[in-house]
Amino acid sequence: MAQQVLLPDRENHSEAPLGREALIAGITYYGILAALPHISGVPPAIGIIIGTVLFLLLSLVVIRNIALWRIKPLHEFFLLAYPLAGWYSVTLWAQQYRHLAPFISPLESLLFLVSCAFLGRLLSRLVREVNMLVPIAIALVLVDIFTVFFGPTGKALDKVPELVGRLSIGLPAVGSAAGPEGAKGFAFIASAGLGDFIFLALFFAATWRYGLRLNRTFWYIFVLVAVAMLGSLALPLLPGVPLLPFISVGFLVANTGRFTLTQQEKLYLLIAVLFIGALIGLGVVLMSRLAS
Repeated sequence: MAQQVLLPDRENHSEAPLGREALIAGITYYGILAALPHISGVPPAIGIIIGTVLFLLLSLVVIRNIALWRIKPLHEFFLLAYPLAGWYSVTLWAQQYRHLAPFISPLESLLFLVSCAFLGRLLSRLVREVNMLVPIAIALVLVDIFTVFFGPTGKALDKVPELVGRLSIGLPAVGSAAGPEGAKGFAFIASAGLGDFIFLALFFAATWRYGLRLNRTFWYIFVLVAVAMLGSLALPLLPGVPLLPFISVGFLVANTGRFTLTQQEKLYLLIAVLFIGALIGLGVVLMSRLAS
């Protein structure tokens, strides 16, 4: 692929946000997630909508903010490692103080989210030119659908849901800790896996670096993922919905016209998609036979 460098889009900020803005975003994220379980008197349907929208919006704000920092790869590594170590320590602490779960869980989520965001930033440095983002986004759609419905993610959800839960960020149920049981009633109504947040950061960081439509990307992804999550919650009998396809489609649609693939690149992309599709189809057949 020919290297292409784009000038920043007018929608983008001229400067990276200050650390103060990141601190405000983190405090707001923690405060809202800690408050949701203690809000009483909200009808369940309204609570689901409010909780989902706030959870998703705040998560995107934190990741977007981190994606815009002007820092070096070594700094990214340490900013990945420190929150990850903190997250692990807090998870151990949470096991000893389960009665504080409504307040400890948001801290776990925030530390895990920050770690995923910096890992996504690091991975975005492997994207050497803007056109690489198209096959990456398409591959994520295919691979995530396979892993959730037929592959390891779906199997893990059935056999080791605790492990999946540890590597995910949960959405607290509104009012779950406001009843007579108190903290014992604290519960999650949905969750998003680490891959969702890692690739969100990758797309946001690459969008900023290559001057794509950052604000439009943010809102397209927000709307599509919110619809997917709310749809899944409204139809609980359906299996878990993979979110990466909605993230990838939101990114591609928001930046339509900003990618200039040559005819040869389009041919290579088609071949790659067909190849990945064939591999996934083969994997589905093999796993169905092993399960029978």
